[in-house]
Amino acid sequence: MQALTKIAPDRTELKKLPIPRYGARDVLVHVRSAALCGTDLHVYNWNSWAQGAGIHLPVVMGHECCGDVVAFGSEVKGIEAGDKVVAETHIPCGECYQCQNGEQHICHNLKMFSIHTDGCFAEYAVIPAACARKIPREIPYDVGALMEPVGTALRAVAAAQVGGKSVVVVGCGPIGLFAVAAAAALGAAKIIATDSSAFRLAVAEKLNVDMALHSADKNNVQAVLGATGGYGADAVIEASGSREGIKQSFQLLRKGGRVVLVGLPDNPVELDLVKDVVFKEAKIIGIHGREMFKTWRQMENLLVSGKLVVDPVITHILPLACWRDGFELAKSGQACKVIYHP
Repeated sequence: MQALTKIAPDRTELKKLPIPRYGARDVLVHVRSAALCGTDLHVYNWNSWAQGAGIHLPVVMGHECCGDVVAFGSEVKGIEAGDKVVAETHIPCGECYQCQNGEQHICHNLKMFSIHTDGCFAEYAVIPAACARKIPREIPYDVGALMEPVGTALRAVAAAQVGGKSVVVVGCGPIGLFAVAAAAALGAAKIIATDSSAFRLAVAEKLNVDMALHSADKNNVQAVLGATGGYGADAVIEASGSREGIKQSFQLLRKGGRVVLVGLPDNPVELDLVKDVVFKEAKIIGIHGREMFKTWRQMENLLVSGKLVVDPVITHILPLACWRDGFELAKSGQACKVIYHP
C-alpha cells in the first residue's frame, strides 16, 4: 500500500509499505477518506511539540479518517467486516482512575493514534477496537473523516450551553468553524465569529453566522457589546489559541458567562483574574477531545438529521499522491479542511 511516512526529522515521503498487521484487539480499515490536521503540520515540520510528543520514527502520519472494516482481531466484539468506521484518536488504558470513572478521553496513561501508533494517511490503517467508532451509512466518508475535530467543537459548544443564547467563536480555523456549525445546530440565538483571515471569515458566513469580525479590528469588543444589549456574550468559544484571542475572550463575555477553551497557546497566558474572572464570575471550561462515546452519539444524530452542517469547511479534496499540495495549501491559510483520498 501507499502510506505517507515521516521517516526522519527532515524527511517525509509517500512510501510503499506492506498492509499492516493487526492484533487481537485491533481492526484493519480500508481508508476511504482522511483529513489533514494542524497536528500533522507540527509532525511534518518536526517542531518542538513534535519532538516532545513521544513519536518514534518512522511513523505513518494522519489521524482523522473514515473507512470500511476489512478484518478484525479475535477479541474484537461488536464490529464486523464491511462496517463503516471512524477513529477516535484518544487511546485509553482502561485501567486508571479516569478510565474507571467515565473519563477515558483524558486517560492518565493516554496514547494517541498516529502519535504513538501508525496513522491513516495510507490505503489501510490499524485502529484499536476501543477507538473504532461504527457510524451510520448516511454519513459520507468525507464528513466521517472530519468527525474527530467536529466532535471536539461540538463538545465545547455543548459545554457552553448556547441554546437560545449569544455566543462568540474566537478563531475560525477548522475547530472554530465547526464550533460555529455546532452552535447553530444546538440552537444559539446569535452567533458571532472573529478571525484574522478574510478567507476563513467567508467560510464562516457560509455557515450562517450573524456577524463576522476581523480580529485586528479594535472595535470588536464594542461591536459585540452592541449586539448583546451592552452586556457581552453569554458564551465564548476560544479556538484561536492566541494569547490575544484568549485575553479578548474575557472582554467579550458578559458577567456570569462561560468561556470554553479549546485553542492551544504556544506560551503561558497572563490574565487579570480579578477583573476578568473573579468579579465577573466567569465559568472557565477546558476541552480536550470528545467524551467516549457520548459526544459521538450526539454528533451522529445531528449529522444524520441534517441539523449539523459541516460540508462548507471542506475546501479541497486531493488524492494522497498530491499530499504536498495539501500541506502547502494548509500552510498558506487558503484552505480550511483538506481531504485526502488514499
